[in-house]
Amino acid sequence: MEISGWDVATVFAKAVTYAATFGSAGAVFFLLYCSTLLRDQQRALIRRLIAILVGVAAAASILRILLLAGSMSGDMAGMVNRTFAGMILGAGEGRASGVRVVGLALILFALSNNSMFRGPAILGAVAASTSFAWVGHIHAMTPNIAPGLLLCLHLLCAAFWLGALTPLLIIATGAHQPQIAAAASRVGELALKVVALLIAAGASLLLMLIGNAAQFWGSDYGRMMAVKLLALAALLSLAAWNKLALTPKLLRGDRRAMVKFRRSLLAEMSVGALILLTTAAFTTLTGPP
Repeated sequence: MEISGWDVATVFAKAVTYAATFGSAGAVFFLLYCSTLLRDQQRALIRRLIAILVGVAAAASILRILLLAGSMSGDMAGMVNRTFAGMILGAGEGRASGVRVVGLALILFALSNNSMFRGPAILGAVAASTSFAWVGHIHAMTPNIAPGLLLCLHLLCAAFWLGALTPLLIIATGAHQPQIAAAASRVGELALKVVALLIAAGASLLLMLIGNAAQFWGSDYGRMMAVKLLALAALLSLAAWNKLALTPKLLRGDRRAMVKFRRSLLAEMSVGALILLTTAAFTTLTGPP
């Protein structure tokens, strides 16, 4: 598989779009189910994080379209070519970007303290995180309704899980241990159900994509998928360690567990970034055999 500079730039732009979109959507979910555990200053920091991530996600989405247009022409001038941009926007990428931008705009309602804006913010988080299902390899499947719904569920679970990591780190930095323990415990309990759904939806999609197993795993798509699955296994191991080992220690008041918990969150964020980068690579550069 030959990879050009345009391909590399496009993959990184998509990975940033994933990360910022899931991060902003997941932070909205976090504010919803951990609201009673947060102090005003922490809510303000998380809302500031949401605003930043919304801006990054919108900018990365636009940049990705420009890079796709540039890759079609092979030069920088193609990035501002209306014909190429129109072709991209008229296809699935345009629909996905449109839904994402609307969702991101609705997420900004989470910046308000007014509870009446909570509904639109949650709706925006759902729309933005599932916007990636509007384009991709599943649309080549017939029928594609079930795969599309499974992908939406998978994306929502990913946003919930990965998007909770930075808000948790905000709480874990400078907060009292009882609050850290309570937040970790609440997220951990919900994550058990969310991760189960994520795995079930992802496994179902994978089974739908695999035709000939030897041909699938021997392809570029299959090899990249294997890297993602290995990284996911590592992420699950870290999450299990948090839930089963660190959280009980936090609840018992073990101060050494606080440092380990912060390090574990940073490790989860790093592995999560690898998963998103790998996903961006195999959904951009190749397709199922």
